[in-house]
Amino acid sequence: MFEFLKTLLIVLWVYYGLKLLARWLFPRVLPWMMRQVFKRAAQSNQSFGPKSGAPFDPFTTHFSEKKQQKKENPKSKKVVGEYIDFEEIDD
Repeated sequence: MFEFLKTLLIVLWVYYGLKLLARWLFPRVLPWMMRQVFKRAAQSNQSFGPKSGAPFDPFTTHFSEKKQQKKENPKSKKVVGEYIDFEEIDD
C-alpha cells in the first residue's frame, strides 16, 4: 500500500512540476519559435516574391496579386449554345 501511495505522489509531483514549467516556459519560448518560423518563411519566399527587397507581408501581396490578375485577364464571354427552357407536360 505504501509503494502505491509513493508512486502516486511521484506521478502527481511530476505532473504539477511539468504544468508549472510549461506555464513559465511557453510564454517565453513560443514567441521566439514563431519569429524563427516567420524568418524561414520569408527567406524561402524571397525568390518568389517581389524583387524590391521589401519585407515579407503575406496579407497585402496576396490580395494585390489577385486584383492585378483580375484586371489583366478578363474572362471572355463566348456564346456556347442556346438556352432551352423545358416545360412539364401534364398527361
